[in-house]
Amino acid sequence: MKDIIWQFRKKVRAEMNQDPMQREFFESEPKNTRLVRESIQNSLDAGIAHVSSGVEDQPVRVRFSLAGIHHPLPADRAERYFTRLAPHINAIPELDDAIRALAARNDLTRDGVPFIVVEDAGTVGLEGDYQQGKDSESNPAQRNNFYWFFRNEARSDKDDTDAGSWGLGKWVFPDASRAKAYIAVTRRQSDGETLLMGQSVLKQHDIDELHYVPYGYFGTFDDDGFQLPLRASEPEHAPYIDQCIEDFGLQYRSEPGLSIVIPFPCSISSGEEEHIETPKMLAAVVHNYFFPIIDRRLEVTLDAGDGTPPIEVTADTINGVLDMADLGEETGERSPDAYRRLFAMTRQCLEVSDDDYTEISDGQLAKIGDDDHLILKLRSRYDEGKLLPFRILTDVQRKGKAPENTEFRLCIQRDDLLTQGHDYYVRGPLSISKMDFLGGVPARTLLVVDEKQPLAAMLRDSEPPAHTSWRPHAARAAEHWVAPQRRITAVRQTPGILLRALEAPREELQKDAFADVFSLAREEGQAAASAKGGQGNRRDRPIKDIEPRPHDFAVSESGDGFRVSIDNSAETKPDRARLRVAYDVLRGNPLNHYNRNDFRLRGVGALSVTIEGGIEEPATQDSQPKDNELYVRIDDPQNFSIGVQGFDPNRDVFVRVENLSVEKLPAEEKDADDS
Repeated sequence: MKDIIWQFRKKVRAEMNQDPMQREFFESEPKNTRLVRESIQNSLDAGIAHVSSGVEDQPVRVRFSLAGIHHPLPADRAERYFTRLAPHINAIPELDDAIRALAARNDLTRDGVPFIVVEDAGTVGLEGDYQQGKDSESNPAQRNNFYWFFRNEARSDKDDTDAGSWGLGKWVFPDASRAKAYIAVTRRQSDGETLLMGQSVLKQHDIDELHYVPYGYFGTFDDDGFQLPLRASEPEHAPYIDQCIEDFGLQYRSEPGLSIVIPFPCSISSGEEEHIETPKMLAAVVHNYFFPIIDRRLEVTLDAGDGTPPIEVTADTINGVLDMADLGEETGERSPDAYRRLFAMTRQCLEVSDDDYTEISDGQLAKIGDDDHLILKLRSRYDEGKLLPFRILTDVQRKGKAPENTEFRLCIQRDDLLTQGHDYYVRGPLSISKMDFLGGVPARTLLVVDEKQPLAAMLRDSEPPAHTSWRPHAARAAEHWVAPQRRITAVRQTPGILLRALEAPREELQKDAFADVFSLAREEGQAAASAKGGQGNRRDRPIKDIEPRPHDFAVSESGDGFRVSIDNSAETKPDRARLRVAYDVLRGNPLNHYNRNDFRLRGVGALSVTIEGGIEEPATQDSQPKDNELYVRIDDPQNFSIGVQGFDPNRDVFVRVENLSVEKLPAEEKDADDS
């Protein structure tokens, strides 16, 4: 039998010098979150029910075990799995000092090897030709999961219905290891074969004046150095694979699926500041995958390995496990109570029949207002806290193809216990975790895009590698779709548009409410009308509208906001100004569509506002600024500026600054789009 070893290929002179950069795409997510999020995403994409048409639905089961942290694999049993890895670890200065110290003595396994396990079942495993080394038009390697998992980086063959798309998510396995390594054991659905192979993702490094590439493999190698997995069908390999399954306590390999062993994990015992631990992993499971769990498409087991019973997260237990999770909040959108109410709403949404959805086209949505017949019909149900399920009909168009009809679903429910709006977004099985647009509105929303909808493919192309937000200006979306910015923006704004209409003030119009204020103007108008023998007209009033001068102020982008200053070309320096801000909209004047749930310039939860060379004028009986406007007195025109920070970076901001140095009648907001 050929040696089973770790081997890194020597770099040839003509190759590009480049280190792996996957970390840069996931740094915004904590280590526990990215391990849970990406590994479960890969498992769901490989689910038997997802991959095989006509197969009866069965849940994907994912197990995380930290038992190997508390009970490391003894040195005499661990040595066989780490032959020849030590010199390469010692050659990477950025690695953990403790593990490099062991590697320097060529004694990685001296104290035993701690490990964690991530494994799944109900999936197809790593299917495909394990000897394939490249893909082409004639041999595209479609659904060759083994090839795409082990022999590609930043490349993927996943289709439109998959959750992942960048080919980067598997990096979370070496990321969780201080040795930047993992060993994979997979049983395949198609042929029942069991394979074993490992990988290490380091950096370029030198050993004894030889230069090595970053990627190393664990397995056997042919005469050309091509890495090959161990195969249970080979009599000489089978005992080795069986021993590995026993040594690392793999529980799912009697059925199709994939098991990952992560040696030397970033654990609390290793002194890592950011370490893998069960409560934080449980929080990541709940937040990122509550929807497929409640929909009975996913079950997750977390075994702390410290003598406590494993935690089973299923549709029936998800409420009860919240108290064991490190959610990070006692109140707010990620508190236990908020999740329980979200789970109850999700169950309601999943039980809604197709006939009970209210259908709205995107054209209707763009015109909807608080006096719309549909809104008036639904408002009483909304006020009573009943679930409002909507089906939004729209279309998308791939470049070079005809438009496709598509849809997404949105559930809205008022909850008077809320002081801050709670909004959740799901594409396929995956929560888009960094989308949070609702402000101070007592409501909860859940927007779901089915993975089979063409819209899901567009939204997936708009997401970063960590799949945490829908970005209207994403380059990949612009490359593949016609006018994606408008469609993505419309989807993101839908909860706010409907809530704005549902939450509109309910007071009756009092026609004489301002009679005492306007009585003089009305009497003068009536007198003028009497003198003319006709009706009064606004033009009879002795007031002249003065248009704002076009170059009084300059507005420039600054961070996640903007900065206003006095334009150098202004003929007369203003001494008073009014600033008004809103998120841009598809149609109409953005200022007319401002909602205080979008953002505020003052009060609790306000954006960061700084004023230099001036001061905000306090509200008076005659001047009560809205939450999106500021009245400012300018004391030092030369150094005057207003800076506002904290806007959603994925939304366009509309800014209007007016010179109030001259007395004029404030212009009425018009519905025309004058941006």
